[in-house]
Amino acid sequence: MRPYLKVTGEPREAAASWAAMCADCRGTQEATLMSIVEAAADSEYGREHGFHDIRDVDDFRRSVPVNDYADFEGYVERMAAGEPDVLFDGPTEYFISTSGTTGKSKLIPESAAGREAKEAVNKVRNAVMTRAVSGALSRSPAILEALRSKGLDPVTVKPSDLIGAFHFYSVTSAIAGRRTEGGIEVGFASGKTFDSSEYGGMLAYPKELMGLADGEATMYLTMLFALRYDDIAIVTSNNAARLYARIRYAQEHAEDIINDMRHGTVRSELNLTDEERRMAEGYMTPNPDRADRLQEILDSGRENFIPRFYWPYLMAARFWLSGSVGVNVPRVRPLLPEGTVYFDIGYGASEAKINIPGRPDEGSGTLATFSAFYEFVPVGGGDPLTADMLEDGGQYELLVTNYSGLYRYNLNDIVAVRGFDGDTPVIEFVTKSREILNIAQEKVPAPGVLDCVNKMADMYGFSVRQAQVREDPESQSYEVYVEPESPIDVPAGEMADDLDRILSETFELYGRNRMLGSLNRLNVTIMRDGWQESLFRAREAQGSPRSQIKLDARAIAPPEERWVLRR
Repeated sequence: MRPYLKVTGEPREAAASWAAMCADCRGTQEATLMSIVEAAADSEYGREHGFHDIRDVDDFRRSVPVNDYADFEGYVERMAAGEPDVLFDGPTEYFISTSGTTGKSKLIPESAAGREAKEAVNKVRNAVMTRAVSGALSRSPAILEALRSKGLDPVTVKPSDLIGAFHFYSVTSAIAGRRTEGGIEVGFASGKTFDSSEYGGMLAYPKELMGLADGEATMYLTMLFALRYDDIAIVTSNNAARLYARIRYAQEHAEDIINDMRHGTVRSELNLTDEERRMAEGYMTPNPDRADRLQEILDSGRENFIPRFYWPYLMAARFWLSGSVGVNVPRVRPLLPEGTVYFDIGYGASEAKINIPGRPDEGSGTLATFSAFYEFVPVGGGDPLTADMLEDGGQYELLVTNYSGLYRYNLNDIVAVRGFDGDTPVIEFVTKSREILNIAQEKVPAPGVLDCVNKMADMYGFSVRQAQVREDPESQSYEVYVEPESPIDVPAGEMADDLDRILSETFELYGRNRMLGSLNRLNVTIMRDGWQESLFRAREAQGSPRSQIKLDARAIAPPEERWVLRR
């Protein structure tokens, strides 16, 4: 039996299987690798690399080199044309389109087994999170009241009872709208995750809205439909900044939303095709009672037109809590009800879903050993290690072998070990390996600089909408670009002094190089309102949907001068 099938059955047995896997990291990883090899033994790649003769991890490593996307691109092109049995046995179910942080579009193939393995990770993630949320229910009188109103006993309620009893709001990528020349569907990772989720029936707006062409229309209509309900229990968005933008947009357009809610209409100014408008209007019905309640909230002050008041029963918020986008979560917290449980959405990529978060407010999670085979290259050099060989606190570059035709594939991700679950490492995404700043061997992760920017901003009492850092080898210093949420009058030089001090205290090698003079004091540039939006639009022009975009923490080139406010 493929290891991932052991966690997809009856909940009690699945939980026991997952616990047993966590206690046997090496055994689970070896079983997973041999299952992957078996599933590709008769493919072209499997025959070329002698998969039939592989008996263990060492055989596999001798037979297969470390790879990147360029090594598979020729195979993928043939698969996109419809050719089966290329990288794995059988046909390609679909492709996932991804730009990563480079902006270059890639097609990641998915097999039936690869899809099933990812779905198994999602199932365990959802079960773990739902248990954690249900365990926190007793701390919220509002949620207890909501449970009783739905005929659920707060004392005996099971996690599974929550699914279907409430609604949820998701910032999700557009539904796939194209196919390859061979007729194979192309989608986006978050959209595929949604399609397979048991939470799909709880969505607070019509699924068709995910595929609207206009971004503003998507924001308006998804919030309009979701605001029909006061029982939104879960909000989810890979990047908390995208949910923040939708909340603020609804705040700015509250009068239009309330008017459409009252009359069952759709705002005429929205940029919709005739077909899109007919679809949206077909779902709308007048809801004067809810409109009255939303008007009461607005009348109490526009600043109160936020989920804290219109979604009072919110139980959980799921975002990326680590990496360069984790810094956006503090912007959302004041807008959501007290007692909301914050859970990491899970570290993963188009190629694999990699960990299973186990506790609220932590950006780490137990390595999903049943879904793919992983190798870890120590940062600083060394041979690849298997998951059972890692050290607590160690940082590693990640290689993945999956059921969908990627073998010893370098994700260019750096992860850190944050302890162990049994003997299985708990890992956290740190940064892309290409986002390490290294002018003088200081090796500072760019997302870490952004964390320091937020600490500096807290000192001055403002919030950061967007920040990036660029190495300037000529001046031997960092250039830091900051777009505040609202105008500030703090001199950029003062901020640079404080940020430089915080960086020196946070990163020992940065501080040592500053002391020795091999690094000069950094510079801060204040950016104009709209700079972040320009970065998103540039990435969208390359074909990425907003909810999939991870804006780089590290800038490769200086920003356009028109966005510079002052230095």
